[in-house]
Amino acid sequence: MKAEHNFLTPRNLYEKLLREAERLNNEPNGDNFFNFIATAYHLEEWIKKSPISSNETAKRILRKISRNPFMKQCCKVVEGQSHFIFRVRKDGSIKIVIDEVEWEPKKIKDEILQLFETYFKIK
Repeated sequence: MKAEHNFLTPRNLYEKLLREAERLNNEPNGDNFFNFIATAYHLEEWIKKSPISSNETAKRILRKISRNPFMKQCCKVVEGQSHFIFRVRKDGSIKIVIDEVEWEPKKIKDEILQLFETYFKIK
């Protein structure tokens, strides 16, 4: 494990998002899910404030991130406008319930990671 983590750039926070995704993969629970979505939420804000955000490609990606239904739901949870339930069913499947709608946490995680991966490929 790395002895020092710098949080100076959006890339540093993106690397944290990847670590949070790994934690969620290894130990799926409500705490790890919340940590993942909170990091994604803040990463979007960090990108908006970065110098590259004025690049036209970056602007398009930021619009795509902000319009994504999972990011919208996650932002509502992080801002306290909505709440979520992390539910493990009897069959072992895991669901996230946000505003009475069930989602698969893996699908949320994978789609959010894909959104940010696109940004960091151009950076």
